[in-house]
Amino acid sequence: MNDAILLFDYDGTVRLGSEHATHYARLVAAELEPEDERAFLAAHAAFVAGKPTTASTFDAYDADNAVRRLAGEFGVPDAVRAAAYEATRERMAAGEFKVWGPVRFAEFIFSLPRSVEIRLVTNAPEATLEPVLDRLGLDGLFDSVVGDAAKPVGLERMLDDLLEDRKPEQILSVGDIPVNDLAPAADRGCPTAYIDHYGRPWPRATATGRSVEDLYPFIHRWATEGR
Repeated sequence: MNDAILLFDYDGTVRLGSEHATHYARLVAAELEPEDERAFLAAHAAFVAGKPTTASTFDAYDADNAVRRLAGEFGVPDAVRAAAYEATRERMAAGEFKVWGPVRFAEFIFSLPRSVEIRLVTNAPEATLEPVLDRLGLDGLFDSVVGDAAKPVGLERMLDDLLEDRKPEQILSVGDIPVNDLAPAADRGCPTAYIDHYGRPWPRATATGRSVEDLYPFIHRWATEGR
């Protein structure tokens, strides 16, 4: 497949683990009165356990997004929440919090044709990415790494540029948050691979799995079959 591009999301796709989000939640909740702080943390813990108890977290995309939604519900200023997010990501980059990558992910990427360009595109702070990818053994695995991507709008712009000289079927987007990672691609006729961590089907996905490992066969077929 010539000029094919494989787009991977980062959080929840190639960087796994939610321990950092619990710290993030604690930083934000610390701005509240004790009773609200306890309620905030209880709601976040319930989401992480897969049993959301509040309207604001029921449709949250992931553990970080649950913090953002709870912050809005409890009236924490967004600037305060954003500072807590940045501080948490800096600590992750410094080696704190348990993180891991998909099983045999590097081996899988090396099994794909060299003609396929592999990109990592994420809203996570760009300055924090390389240390974590190195820790996961994934540093240097991607042809390009784009942080602070401002998805979904940033992904829409990237796709529009890429589609100027290639067909939609030559771009596959992989991720766990449909609105950010997949909808911009699906809207342009590109195939998508959805990681459904929470049992929330997204009917527009070309393929769906509970983990990126479940999607290896689909991704491999896409990469090796001519388009």
